Amino acid sequence: MDHLNAQRGLVNLFTSDSYRLLCLLNRLQTDTPHGKRVRESQEEIAELFHVSKGKLNPLMQELVASGCIEKYRARSGYMVTPLGTQVVELLGRLEQLETLR
Repeated sequence: MDHLNAQRGLVNLFTSDSYRLLCLLNRLQTDTPHGKRVRESQEEIAELFHVSKGKLNPLMQELVASGCIEKYRARSGYMVTPLGTQVVELLGRLEQLETLR
């Protein structure tokens, strides 16, 4: 039952702004000597996502808590984890199927 609740939690999480934000972060990643990273600050991400930093912070925290992104520097900088990448890919496929209906 806990596994089912966890799955529902992920589905609910990623049918919202959190999923759209994760997609944006995934697109923003660039190659660095330490792997792919989002170099933009939270202020820059908020501007690109068209929300205030106050609205962005809880969404970022939600993505960190879900394991889909990780911080790599104290003040700014994120990376999309393999789980986050899988979520973007799988939900992207589901969106494509929806458009075929």
